[in-house]
Amino acid sequence: MSKKQSVLVTGGCGFIGSHIVDRLIADKSEVVILDNLSTGTIKNLNKSAIFYQGDVSDKILVNKIFSQHKFDYVIHQASKINTNALEEDPFHDLRSSVISTIILSQNCITHKVKKLIFASSVAVYGRSKVLPVAEHGEINPIYSYGISKQTAESYLKYFSNYYDLNFQILRYANVYGPRQPIYGEVGVIAIYTDKMIKNEPLIIFGNGENLRDYIYISDVVNFTVQSIEFKNSSVYNVGSGSPASVNDVFSEFQKNSLSNLKLIYKSERFGEIGSFYCQIDQALKTGWRVEVGLKEGIKRTIGYFNKHNRA
Repeated sequence: MSKKQSVLVTGGCGFIGSHIVDRLIADKSEVVILDNLSTGTIKNLNKSAIFYQGDVSDKILVNKIFSQHKFDYVIHQASKINTNALEEDPFHDLRSSVISTIILSQNCITHKVKKLIFASSVAVYGRSKVLPVAEHGEINPIYSYGISKQTAESYLKYFSNYYDLNFQILRYANVYGPRQPIYGEVGVIAIYTDKMIKNEPLIIFGNGENLRDYIYISDVVNFTVQSIEFKNSSVYNVGSGSPASVNDVFSEFQKNSLSNLKLIYKSERFGEIGSFYCQIDQALKTGWRVEVGLKEGIKRTIGYFNKHNRA
């Protein structure tokens, strides 16, 4: 990417967003962050970025930011994941994914931004009957979070069809790594790291055999930043392509522990999707590769949280 391109990153103080900001800054881009700090933290703020504290669904604020800066690209990361059906907030999902995407799209069109990159989720697939799931697979979200991501994707395609908005939709799998916060039971690797450091039992819901697609943060950042250069509007699964069970995850934690970890099995939670992992052939065709496997990724994550004492 050429130097001094201006990029707006929403959610730039969050887990994934802050890593993307760091990479862009390292690549000599000018970065503006918009984050309401509801899930992100000021500790993640890159001091080299311009920071606005506010909500991306605030149309007046967003319009003002676009009028004050000439953005080449927008990376929309602002969102809060929650895959517990009993604790979801549909109105929050509507604001953070749908309304915000509409506001950003309209501004991108008005101010002739080259591309909008949207952080979607494999949650749009719901309980897939066919594994691994390709981008053309059935879209049938079962959580409000996934429904909002699907709706935002539809609006991006709408703005593309009628207003020539250039977009990239990136359907992230289970992203993990340094800076990942813990919300309820979301983010098993972050949760396990926290419990291991605190010498608390690790919990497995169900029999632990359900498969997931875990992908380390640096691989996600690599693909997200690389997607700036993609010419045609596209949809990509961004996962590891190598499914692992929760039992596999526990096994890796056991290998990284100095003592035998305590393990508790509990009943499977309401609304679980079962096994899920995605096909990443489309992403691989771009030249991108998964560089950090689960074993190394968990080791790095534990090392980070031990060092920063922030699990």
